Amino acid sequence: MDGRKFCCAVVMLVGAALLLAGCGGPPPPRPKPLGPVAPLPSTMGRNPQEVAMERALGDFYGAPYKSGGCSPAGVDCSGLVQALYHQAGVKLPRTVAQQFQEGKPVERGELHFGDVVFFNRYCQTQGREVMMAGLLAPPGYADEVCHNGFYLGGGRFIHASPRGVFISRLNAEVWRVSYRGARRYLPDGK
Repeated sequence: MDGRKFCCAVVMLVGAALLLAGCGGPPPPRPKPLGPVAPLPSTMGRNPQEVAMERALGDFYGAPYKSGGCSPAGVDCSGLVQALYHQAGVKLPRTVAQQFQEGKPVERGELHFGDVVFFNRYCQTQGREVMMAGLLAPPGYADEVCHNGFYLGGGRFIHASPRGVFISRLNAEVWRVSYRGARRYLPDGK
């Protein structure tokens, strides 16, 4: 190969490498949290279970995501809900689907601190593709639940996603369109 062809081949290889390196793009930015969990106004006269859950929230805020995890060292969505309720002395099943089958259904307009909100965001299809809200989905997908969070009040909920534990707003489009219901687990109905 003469020098000119060699240089041309090197330039093409370097150009292709640079082009391919740019295909992946930078990782998506971490969501900006809506701020730490603000304490509820007062513990006076409040349900001691709610107070226990509120105290546990601070330990989990900002925790990394870990599939199957249920501690501040690493937690997934249903593990977070289970751990918060454990602090209140309430035993919940481990998975999102199991948690959705328990408790008392709650209307969206009736939500208050401690209720658990459920979504079909992050549902998997055929074990490979992540389904996102708003995209075409297979039959039955709309009824599926595979993500949940702990309602804080004021339209905010805390949840564990692949980006860690943070606070989101229920009225954000992605959560609004993937919302599938809520449950209440405290035995006294609060």
